[in-house]
Amino acid sequence: MNLIIVGASSKGIALAELALQDGHNVTIIEASKEKAQAVLQKYNVKVFHADIAQGGILDEVGADQADALIATTSDDSANLMTMFLGKERNIFTLISMVNHKEHQALFEKLGVDVIVDPEIIIARSLYNLLPQA
Repeated sequence: MNLIIVGASSKGIALAELALQDGHNVTIIEASKEKAQAVLQKYNVKVFHADIAQGGILDEVGADQADALIATTSDDSANLMTMFLGKERNIFTLISMVNHKEHQALFEKLGVDVIVDPEIIIARSLYNLLPQA
């Protein structure tokens, strides 16, 4: 599977690691030059230093061959732009983090699968590991 991940956040990198372990091809688009270089040095992935709003970046990374486009930035506007551009390019699987619950409906109108409030999901998972009294 060919995955494009926008955002080299800790969540984006964790996702990339899981995908690589399963033998998938991963491309990462990262706006920060320093983060992009760090990812390139550590992982066997294609890395593009670019802002998603930069014209044509999805074409440059080969979005026409992508099986999924996943937005993992902490900026909902960048994530929404990513999903909109993915929808325009007919990428079948669109997944995004939504950092502020009030933005969820915007993503869902595009038909995007969303993860809302990732910190709450992690906190619940940790809490569920506690012994029940």
